[in-house]
Amino acid sequence: MFFVEVSFNNKYFNCHNFIKSQKHIYMKSKLFLIALMLISAICFAQDVEIGGQVTEATTGLPMPGVNVAVKNSSIGTTTDMDGNYTIKVPVGSVVVYSFIGFESFEKVVTASATIAVQLKDGAKNLDEVVVIGYGSQRKKEVTGAVSTVNSETLERIKPVKIEQALQGTVSGVNVTSTSGSPGAGLTVRIRGIGTNGSGSPVTIIDGYQGELGLLNPSDIETITVLKDAQAAIYGTIGANGVILITT
Repeated sequence: MFFVEVSFNNKYFNCHNFIKSQKHIYMKSKLFLIALMLISAICFAQDVEIGGQVTEATTGLPMPGVNVAVKNSSIGTTTDMDGNYTIKVPVGSVVVYSFIGFESFEKVVTASATIAVQLKDGAKNLDEVVVIGYGSQRKKEVTGAVSTVNSETLERIKPVKIEQALQGTVSGVNVTSTSGSPGAGLTVRIRGIGTNGSGSPVTIIDGYQGELGLLNPSDIETITVLKDAQAAIYGTIGANGVILITT
């Protein structure tokens, strides 16, 4: 190996050392660029977007309001009125599709994709849970006066009006006609006539106060009747009982 030294103004310049240092700088720069590209690729690959439609397995109809969430995470969304959804999730995460009355479905996400999901009816599991004023409990854990009519009962009796489904199926509920004429309205009494002259129970439909007679019986999943302490959570409006409707 030869070493070349050049003198400039009585100062020596070692060409070998200069070339060696330049190669060292070049290698460092090259390694830095490679590392930067790898980090960028990893960062961009952390989240992927998935979307699709959620439908009922038996009917094929779209399901609005289905919860689409990453398992053990706060990331989530719900399906729109047509059952469609779009969500960004981490690669390798487990996405859970859930809706009351249906079996949950889980899917491991590895890349961006269109995922169509069909949820199966879980009516057997729904019978074990009772919706009450402040959430839901298992039926065996409820000690208050709670009665439930599920969709299977409604399908069997096929009531023209929802009030008719409560007659004879829920204890302590009295349903009478306002007059003897055909098509007359029905009156529901749970606790009789109150001191203020009102005896009608309050109706809560999917968390909002509404009118019982405006619903189609085929749209109802469960009817829950609350009395006594279970209705007290609603205050004075629940003095005559509460009818909870889940559609």
